[in-house]
Parts: sequence; structure tokens; C-alpha cells
Amino acid sequence: MWYRSEEEEGESMRGKPHRKGHHARPRTVRPRTEEAQPAAENGTVTATATKRKCVLVVEDNATIGGLLVALLREEGYRALRAWDGREAMKMARDRRPDLIVLDLSLPYRDGIEVLRELRANEDTVEAPIVVVSGSALQLTPDDRALVNDSVAKPFDIDRLMNVFRRHLGDEEIDVPDRVYDKTDSHLHSW
Repeated sequence: MWYRSEEEEGESMRGKPHRKGHHARPRTVRPRTEEAQPAAENGTVTATATKRKCVLVVEDNATIGGLLVALLREEGYRALRAWDGREAMKMARDRRPDLIVLDLSLPYRDGIEVLRELRANEDTVEAPIVVVSGSALQLTPDDRALVNDSVAKPFDIDRLMNVFRRHLGDEEIDVPDRVYDKTDSHLHSW
């Protein structure tokens, strides 16, 4: 709730009005002034921030979905998370992501159905779709044509992020080759 301060003209107070027994003082909020706004040479206000690219992660596994969202946010992308196909379709239509990361093993609706619906929808037909799934090899040739890229689980995080960067039009980083042996079998647990 906002209300005007009687003490100083031009200031606003944020908080609840003073009540009996309520001793917390609301904080004073100074009004914005013209010099606080970024200005171009001609005096007009300009936008300084660029639009962050949006990535929709459709993953029902909390660990993998949380990891992907955290990695994408760490890279500076705006990452959204959908748990199932219905939520994915709603978010994709509302937010129009720059990239869709899709798991094929989803509850309620199969990921293949979601993939076909994403490609049939005019709001999402142009968005690149990367399938990150343990069942990526089960795609038929017709379904594979709907996908921009596929990565099988378990995945190397750095290589996966390069796939995302490539489809978002960003520069890829050099990833050294890694040699995994029998002691690394825990990496393939999911």
C-alpha cells in the first residue's frame, strides 16, 4: 500500500498506515528523478537492457529439470520449466521461447504428441526443439524431422550446453575430450 507522507513533500511511504500498537516505521521511497533515467544525447529516454533469450525446459524429472534450468540461468538465459505436456503447450504459446528442450518420457501425454503439437502450432512452429531424453533413439524418421537436435541421456553437460548455444545462435565453447572408464559408471545412473 502506498500513501503520501505529510512530513516531506514529494515522498511516498511504502507499508501499512500506522495503527495503535504497530511500531514499525514504513520505509521512505524517493520519487524517480529525470537524472536517474538513462538518456540519449538528444535527451530522450532509451532502453539499455537487451532482451534475454528464453528457453523452455520440458522435463518431469526434478533433478534433471532443475539442473538444466540452473545451467541455462547461469549462462544468462531466461529459463522456464514445464513438468508435463499440457503445461508445456500453455507456456510455449504464452511465452514464445527461443528454444524448447523436450524430454520424450512425460506424464499424462507422450513427449512425441507434445512434439507434434508444438510443430503444428503457429506460435511455436519456428522455435528450435532439442530432445534430451533416454528414449531419443525411439524417434521415427518422420518425428526425427520435427526435431532440430537430440541428445541422449546421460549427457555431458558442456556438450549439451554447446548444443543449446548453437540453436540459440550464440558462440560455442571448446570442450576437451573426456575419457570415461568403469569407475565413472555412476555417471550413467539416470
